[in-house]
Amino acid sequence: MIRTQYYVEKSGTPFFCGPDELMFLGEWVTADIQLSPLSVLEAIDLVAEAQTNPAFAPEDLDGNAHTVTISPRGVRVENFFVDHVRGEYTLDDAFRVLIDFWDYCCQANPEKADARRRQYAEEQGRDPLEGIREYRGA
Repeated sequence: MIRTQYYVEKSGTPFFCGPDELMFLGEWVTADIQLSPLSVLEAIDLVAEAQTNPAFAPEDLDGNAHTVTISPRGVRVENFFVDHVRGEYTLDDAFRVLIDFWDYCCQANPEKADARRRQYAEEQGRDPLEGIREYRGA
């Protein structure tokens, strides 16, 4: 079983097992981002930008089941199909959950995670994990 702080592998897919107050944030990550390293990096990059730039324009990310709005005030998660599945989170909480999911992705498929991280850095001109996580591969 692959395990980081908040994620476990259950039936071949990631499952959020973190604190209840972060559950909808974890559901968004596992249901919509899934094991797509580029999507994880994009979300990390947007949250980091919102943390450091008070003039950051809110950015919406739509997925399979959720809409997420990232702004300097935090991260809002809403489920398209279940009205009561919604929550507002601090940027720090969102960043922590996303970094943990990145660690999960690295354990699940380290070569793909490193390759996509390099690709993202080349395409965007920055590495959202620089100074936070080292490359795992050569």
